[in-house]
Amino acid sequence: MSRLIITVALLALCSTSSWAGGHTGADGLTADKFANRSGFKGQEEELGAAVAAAIRETSKSGSPAHDFTGRERDLGMAVEQLIKALNNRMPYQHEPNDALIKATLTGLQFAKDNDMMEALVDHEVRTQFFMINRVRKMLEQGADIEMGLIALTERTACFYQLVREYERDGDAIRWRSPYWNVLAQTTRIGQNDFDERWIHENYTVPLMTKQADVMNLDAQISDWQDDGWITMRLLPRESVAAAN
Repeated sequence: MSRLIITVALLALCSTSSWAGGHTGADGLTADKFANRSGFKGQEEELGAAVAAAIRETSKSGSPAHDFTGRERDLGMAVEQLIKALNNRMPYQHEPNDALIKATLTGLQFAKDNDMMEALVDHEVRTQFFMINRVRKMLEQGADIEMGLIALTERTACFYQLVREYERDGDAIRWRSPYWNVLAQTTRIGQNDFDERWIHENYTVPLMTKQADVMNLDAQISDWQDDGWITMRLLPRESVAAAN
């Protein structure tokens, strides 16, 4: 526990205003502040070792996935980037998924402006076809339908690096649409001219519906809710046809 306390204190120290990377202040703008440096560049190995020790000590399961022996530098590099992201508070509080959110919003705006949303969705499905079709074969060989749900969410970095809040709920998965924080800024300055509901109806639902179709599954996705939470279930085609 002592290692965990030390590590948490170390990260908390890096989150104080002295490391915040503010753009203004009594001493004016400096290169160090403008760069939003973490203070750990060149110390990734030591940082990773401290975090790795804390993870091992905190793990209740002792899972091999919680052992980063030999990967301390990689872990330290990831944490160093996380520190920079969380300390980037100007002009708004950045989050670890900001870069992926911005890239997605940029692509959606281009597709919207050029009447290419259907083409964009089809292209993404073709790009992901190898993985999705492999899961389809697993399902045809008797794998549980849960494998299809996991394939589109928990299994792929395209989902779990984009979505920060999600939870399993029986045979369904719920997640908070991740775009709101960045979208509030990009719409304010005119980079985007749509809202989360538009994304849900024109991108999220069509994309996941077509991804599920490749696996011969039917995606049941909730309508847009004001709280931003989305629920999805996957059903076999035959059960959907029988219900109709």
